[in-house]
Amino acid sequence: MKPTLSLILAASATAARLRRPGPAGAATVDLSSTRGPTRSLASGFLYGFPDNGTSPSTHIQPDLVTPLKPPASRAGGSQLPAPDLGWAVDGYDSYIGRFESALSNYRTTRMYGGDFILLVSDLWGSDGVDDSGGYYPGDNGEWEDAEAFWGQLLDDVVKNDMVEGLVFDIWNEPDIEQFWNRTFDQFLELYVRSHNFVREKLPELQICGPSFANSPALDDDHWSTLLTTIAENDIVPDIYSWHHIGGQGPDPAAADFATLLETHGLPERPIDVNEYAWPDQQNCAHTAWYISQLERNEMRGLRANWAMGPELHDFLANLVFKDGEEYKPTGEWYLYEYYVAMEGERAASAASEDGLFDAFAVVQEDGTVKIIAGTASVVEPYEISVSGLSALGLEEDGEVEVRTIRFDYEGIDVDTGGPVNLGSETLAYSGDTLSILLDPPNNSTGFAYEILGRK
Repeated sequence: MKPTLSLILAASATAARLRRPGPAGAATVDLSSTRGPTRSLASGFLYGFPDNGTSPSTHIQPDLVTPLKPPASRAGGSQLPAPDLGWAVDGYDSYIGRFESALSNYRTTRMYGGDFILLVSDLWGSDGVDDSGGYYPGDNGEWEDAEAFWGQLLDDVVKNDMVEGLVFDIWNEPDIEQFWNRTFDQFLELYVRSHNFVREKLPELQICGPSFANSPALDDDHWSTLLTTIAENDIVPDIYSWHHIGGQGPDPAAADFATLLETHGLPERPIDVNEYAWPDQQNCAHTAWYISQLERNEMRGLRANWAMGPELHDFLANLVFKDGEEYKPTGEWYLYEYYVAMEGERAASAASEDGLFDAFAVVQEDGTVKIIAGTASVVEPYEISVSGLSALGLEEDGEVEVRTIRFDYEGIDVDTGGPVNLGSETLAYSGDTLSILLDPPNNSTGFAYEILGRK
């Protein structure tokens, strides 16, 4: 009998499964080496809180915000309609609406316990929407208007009791033309002048910078030039900041930045990755990957927000959506909820050799180990190699019970119903090391594993 097309396809699929290669690599977790208690470093976001005049907002149900424990949010009244277009358009009259938006967002963020990163360039009016050139601080060598702007802003910060938990973000993405359509030398002068202005007028206020669009790299002239300027003028920020939007991940950027600091004789400071992930990277798999790398490198992370206009000021950077009058969580929200609830001591870890798979692990007080893991949006099987089981009081050879939890993602307007408990199985291990296979069904699914103890 001549085989049908369906039989041929079925036989081909079976053969492909049988020939499927082994894991593409392994991320490692070392339970014998811990890195301090959890701090939920990676659950911040850019914009995302609704405005509410100058008051804190509870438009998004608090039970959707509180579980995320956002360590920080970042905003400055971007993309509001006329007349609230920023200081550069009509001075105070076009600035005040943006400041009030930022004040409401500050108060909402503080209500949930996070720091607020103030996007000074958005208050100025440079928010990336108008790329025609506009009017920038220092144009034609004139700085009086910029100093009037900074002075008004600092006065408003003090008057509204905003100093606590506030971070002054000097300028957003000055290394790309969309946000800084002038020479880099003019930006460097802005950086020096604004830093010194804040230090003189309000020295207790935290400053971050440079918030480059491109993460640190040894061959990036913007980074080398900026760090030279910081060293020569003794203007080290309280927090170094940059973005991870595509390109290399946090691991190689952290290594290059450490080298750059040493080269320029600059001290270490906390690091904010105050925007991370392209829209197509905002899924459960890639988010678990980002969380793992941000946590490993002690970087506070804020999700990028790709919405425009009013939607920029809502939806927690696409972690929630609106169904009628009610907000609901996306699939990613459930992953962040699980991550934030992973309380305990962080275990040492490393990404797979190809850098495309990573894991974050916590040892809880009761001895349970919780791990989240995901790929950088690739569909390949990987292993998690968990060593140091004897640190849990286990024998070096034996069996443990492992529960698997799946996090599905179906877009920014779909509530997946929560994580899926795939049940537990008993796994054998030897040489104090357990191997867990992650075989993703697609490029967006993330996983959690819970090592429940001795069997």
